[in-house]
Amino acid sequence: MKRFILTLCLGFCLLSLKAQQIQLKGILVDETTQSPIANAIIKIEDKTISTDSEGFFSLSELKPGRLGLWIEATGYEPYSMVVIFTGEAMDLGKISLRPFILSAIDNGLAEIALVAEGSDDESEIQAGSALLAASSDIFSSIAAYTFSPMYFKTRGYDNENIAVYMNGLMVNDPENGRPSWSEWGGLNDVTRNKEISNGMQFSQNLLGSLGGSTNIITRPSLQRKQTKFSYSLSNRTYVHRLMFTYSTGMRPDGWAISFSGSRRWGNEGYVEGIFYDAWAYFLGIERKINNNHSLALTVYGSPTRRGQQGPATQEAYDLSETNFYNPYWGYQQGDKRNSRVKDFHEPMILLNHYGKLSENLQWNNGLAVSFGYNGGTALNWYNAPDPRPDYYRYLPSYATDENIRKMVADRWKSSENVRQINWDKLYQINYLSNLEGKGARYIVENRRNDQLQFLINSTLNYQINQNIALSGGATYRNYRGSHFKLIEDLLGSNYWLDIDQFAERDFTGDTIKAQNDLNNPNRKVSEDEKFGYNYCVYQQLLQAWVQTEFSYDAGNFYAGIAYTGQQFYREGLMRNGRHPDNSFGDSQKYNFNDATLKTGGTYQIFPRNFIQVNGMYMTRAPFIQNVFISPRTRADVLPQMVSEKIVSGEASYLMRYPFLNLRFTVFHTIFDDQSEVNSFYHDDLKTYVNYVLTGISKTHQGLEFGTEVKITSALSLQAVAAWGNYRYTNRPLATICYDNGSKPDTTERVYIKNFYVPGTPQTAASLGLKYAGRRYLYINLNANYFDRNYVDFNPERRTSAAIANLGPGDPLITTITQQEKLPDAFTLDASIGKSWRWGEYFLNLNFSVSNILDNKKVITTGFEQMRFDFTNKDLAKFPPKYYYGYGRNFFLNLGFRF
Repeated sequence: MKRFILTLCLGFCLLSLKAQQIQLKGILVDETTQSPIANAIIKIEDKTISTDSEGFFSLSELKPGRLGLWIEATGYEPYSMVVIFTGEAMDLGKISLRPFILSAIDNGLAEIALVAEGSDDESEIQAGSALLAASSDIFSSIAAYTFSPMYFKTRGYDNENIAVYMNGLMVNDPENGRPSWSEWGGLNDVTRNKEISNGMQFSQNLLGSLGGSTNIITRPSLQRKQTKFSYSLSNRTYVHRLMFTYSTGMRPDGWAISFSGSRRWGNEGYVEGIFYDAWAYFLGIERKINNNHSLALTVYGSPTRRGQQGPATQEAYDLSETNFYNPYWGYQQGDKRNSRVKDFHEPMILLNHYGKLSENLQWNNGLAVSFGYNGGTALNWYNAPDPRPDYYRYLPSYATDENIRKMVADRWKSSENVRQINWDKLYQINYLSNLEGKGARYIVENRRNDQLQFLINSTLNYQINQNIALSGGATYRNYRGSHFKLIEDLLGSNYWLDIDQFAERDFTGDTIKAQNDLNNPNRKVSEDEKFGYNYCVYQQLLQAWVQTEFSYDAGNFYAGIAYTGQQFYREGLMRNGRHPDNSFGDSQKYNFNDATLKTGGTYQIFPRNFIQVNGMYMTRAPFIQNVFISPRTRADVLPQMVSEKIVSGEASYLMRYPFLNLRFTVFHTIFDDQSEVNSFYHDDLKTYVNYVLTGISKTHQGLEFGTEVKITSALSLQAVAAWGNYRYTNRPLATICYDNGSKPDTTERVYIKNFYVPGTPQTAASLGLKYAGRRYLYINLNANYFDRNYVDFNPERRTSAAIANLGPGDPLITTITQQEKLPDAFTLDASIGKSWRWGEYFLNLNFSVSNILDNKKVITTGFEQMRFDFTNKDLAKFPPKYYYGYGRNFFLNLGFRF
């Protein structure tokens, strides 16, 4: 009897083992290099798996029949095939994936936006996020490259709606929510591996965000085993780039090492007066403890110094006879010098644990610390003429006499000392001040934001059975942002007196209110010393999430929930003379508790045709930069500090055939209770003010379309289009806070309902031909069209005060209040790449040209000045400022790998 029971149990075990045996397996490799492709997504029927570090995948418990196999890998074209499965074990062997042509052709578009003023905030991130968004999704992969020079924002979303992670640890800036692409700029080779979800799509290891999420995976064992050298030449932001990468893959002794370094530099790029000097380094070391556990240490950074490009009015562009006039530079003793220099180095150190607790349970953990400095220089002056060459009083339009206008225009056109910064003159004025025993009239200051943050993350993935998977995680962040100014250059002077010149004027004779720091009054500041303002902001954040996915033959469904709790406050390190009781020491601590609900699913209506629906509701605390009204001088916060509410839905139709890949999506998103804080000089009030908008509501709705049709095995037609309707839907309340506290705060209604959300084309389309030959030859040609791009508006022009004393029907009312639309634009781009292989050695040559037609009249973005002539209603006094897109520009890359 015992033998019978034992035999029966053994039989059941053998049957169970047979049922779990691998039925279908294969290896994914790069078509060009034959290197394994790790972390690719394999979909077959109701199952989804990933390839391991060797590109291997295996599936079990498959039903016999015709099975559709779909493969997606970041940087590669989607691949599909039909598998005739009989029920017996089947080896598909090597499956070669063709690199996505624009990924294969390194075109260097990311850095174009980096030189624009304010690029540490928005424009820089847009270029970076465009590249981060590139994926196997047909719309995202093409739009990410062809639309990015126009600052295209997917669905009109600002970049705080895109979540970016490094090995599972979030790297969005804690103060503004935006990912800082420049922190790993120049490390292309080791940041290629990504897990990407577009829009609100499901992501296995992350709950994701409204605008999608990207998890950059730098794990050394997943890096392509290679030694690689490359050199690039360009006429964009930098001129030269050198890169070196060495990766061992997982060695037999259980170690994996990856190193990468680069330098990007140029004395001047496409725009005059801009230099670029950036280094980058990366070191990753992984130790395989056993078959189930590994530890990986990663260190990276990108120390960078680069000059910036300033916006200008059309009058300044016309006078200088170029649409690439840059007011930020001038000659100093015959050499070009830029007044606006970005200088930053914010390295990150990560320690990751990768654990496989069982066949169905994975547990990953991460620790990280980020630190360093981030600064930007600018001119400052005291009791002296404005040194900016394009100051409105220095332009011909300011003069009322026609002869004076002509004289000023002639001087602008004939003398670079007039239309550019006259550095030698600034030194001369400071020298004369020294002779009088006085302080500097002009200086170069460095506005710093030095960040220190600690991150902890833990993620669990549990495959409950073949149909149900559960995942969840938690993140903790402790952050400090140090904000202060340093004297970068006294320009030949002996010291700078640390007082506020506007307060000195507004409170004549009051020596207390003029002080920037009452704890150190009338301080004489030397180079590299702090002055003006000095404060820190602190944040503690805890986020936890859980989601479940149900997968069946007909489709899949998921639902997830997240909780985010945070606390932040301000610590003042100077006692401001205008706000002595509300500037020094710790402010009140502010707490927010927010939630995210996300759900969606994909249903196969018939083979290779799918319907996908996703929805999200979330509340989000205001970002730190939009909480404190004037953090440089005091701890006051928004008059209405509430969490933002977001409701969003999207529906897509997908087709996946070997000859056709298509996605069509409709989406609708509603934002409520947003807030914005802007600081500027108010001409009517004659002082600096903080202009606070609260209760902002917007709607973002639109369509996305992307398709690729194979005409032949090598030639494909590609088409993508985006149409949006992004508008303000209410009339928010504006609060005007006087920076010096000379008057009580005032409020006014801003009439911007139905205004378009600015800063992105709301219509964008691209039609392209792609050739991918068998001899590793890639050619791509794209024609692009952009329209409905609107200038960022000045809210003050949309108030009752702006049109006061104008009668009903006065045409000037429309002129003052209407929103400016930028001209439409057409560009033509081309790329070509060729690779050669000799055994284990590879040589690749890539060349891309953007704006082949050399159209130099394309305005990429613009904004109205935050100044308005309330007395005369003269819009020409403070006209909008613009940025123009580069004319014909190129990027050449030569790489050697073995």
